[in-house]
Amino acid sequence: MGIIRTALLTGVYGVTGGVASVGAGMAYLAASTSFHDLTKSDPMFKTKTYAKYNPKDNPALQDVVIKRVPLSKIRPELRDDEKALTLEFCRGVWSRWGFWAQSKLHERYDKPPGTEGYLWRTSDLAAARYEPGLKFSNHFEVVSNDGREVAVRCGGSPLLQPGPRDSDGLVFISAVVDRDAQQAEFRLKSALYSSAGTFAPGAPHPVPPNITFLHRWYVRMLTQSAIANVKA
Repeated sequence: MGIIRTALLTGVYGVTGGVASVGAGMAYLAASTSFHDLTKSDPMFKTKTYAKYNPKDNPALQDVVIKRVPLSKIRPELRDDEKALTLEFCRGVWSRWGFWAQSKLHERYDKPPGTEGYLWRTSDLAAARYEPGLKFSNHFEVVSNDGREVAVRCGGSPLLQPGPRDSDGLVFISAVVDRDAQQAEFRLKSALYSSAGTFAPGAPHPVPPNITFLHRWYVRMLTQSAIANVKA
């Protein structure tokens, strides 16, 4: 997780133009996004995608980041089209400053033979359709996209680990329009787990505390940076 740590520190240090400290950057992320742990009642756990990639329903580090934006601040062409809004939000997650450092590190240090057809540059990720089967940065693969929610598998190389993994995960990206509240709500759900492991009933998730800490801030950063992609 050295790549994630480097990407996170780069992002939070530069979140206010490179002037603020890491602490100030983290305070900004905390104030601008809402973070919650997910319970098993969440619809994510009832999807075919989750059942396929965590078939033993192993314990997971599971959470959601929520960002709400007034409709008046959303690009006009996206206000009446939730599918287009979801796509632009998804593009923003993977093409804006939140993911930039990680994408560069993967491109330089994690680009083995056989990955020539993957996407590596944020400029390409900004134009992608995120159809199932898209692979990028040798760490991510789009595994479902119904137009209103995009699911991306993470945790290992699609090249080497198509089946169960010791380190596995899913990211669910969506956007909805609340007409009554006159706002758009953006959600980035994630679950990190071991799909290959065997766990006793009631066992905690296997993600170490230091990675848990980094993850909680990193998903906030990805969400916040993505919002620039949908703003008017």
